[in-house]
Amino acid sequence: MRTTACIEMGKPIRVVAEIGDICEIETPAGLAYVQYTHEGGGMGQLVRVLPGLFHSRPQDFSNVAGQTELYFIFYTLNLSLRDKQCVIVSHQAVPSWAQEYPLMRWLAARDSSGRPIGWKIMRANTPLTIETHLTTPIVLQLTPEQEKLSVHVLRPHPSMVKELARGWTPQRAEEMLLRDVVEAESKGKGRGSEVSPSDKGTRHFLYFPKKLNAEKASKELRSSGFSVEVRRAATGKEWLVLATVTQTQSGAQLANPRDELEALAARLGGEYDGLELAV
Repeated sequence: MRTTACIEMGKPIRVVAEIGDICEIETPAGLAYVQYTHEGGGMGQLVRVLPGLFHSRPQDFSNVAGQTELYFIFYTLNLSLRDKQCVIVSHQAVPSWAQEYPLMRWLAARDSSGRPIGWKIMRANTPLTIETHLTTPIVLQLTPEQEKLSVHVLRPHPSMVKELARGWTPQRAEEMLLRDVVEAESKGKGRGSEVSPSDKGTRHFLYFPKKLNAEKASKELRSSGFSVEVRRAATGKEWLVLATVTQTQSGAQLANPRDELEALAARLGGEYDGLELAV
């Protein structure tokens, strides 16, 4: 087993991860560590989240990597490395139990309040095709073991930092999701003040540094049934994509809009900044 301190002076800083790399993510609550285990295709990179938040970087990552992971998650790892949002600090062999693509649960349906009411169980490498959705049954009541399964979702770096800092786990996924919905209902999002209170429906906010990518995102969102507006953000430095869906729209052809929008934004180099619910 070898350990590579990839940020030591004189050594090049890699911006493309290799299987086994351990990456450091700085959060408001401490330093978190993930290990890259599998390529995720269109879902970025699959990583295992290692236990603990640290005040300083551990000296021996073999002990850290040898622990059972908290969960697996898809993460925009290479994009985050390129943007210097995280850094490779070690390389360790992936434990035997983590070498197979894990079973994960994918949010298939929510009720009108945002509460998850249906899941699909699949391997992490299962393509999310129409055929997959037609042949994979919806689980309405998760067993205690199924509640521990990792959640099939792609996290861009800002979301990764947020969830690591607040101790997100699959077992607390529903609790935290509902908390986010309540917060959105009560105060909306900070950037959400850029829209008029007269706008109808649930508004989703996506931000992109480049107008071209904002327009690509808007095209995909319109094809899914959203009403979309693209304009300069209030900061003047980014492009806001405001995707609105009303209760009468099907557009919400996305079964789990938040997760899908986070993935869309990450894929096009932007950021999903949350939602504001109509009162």
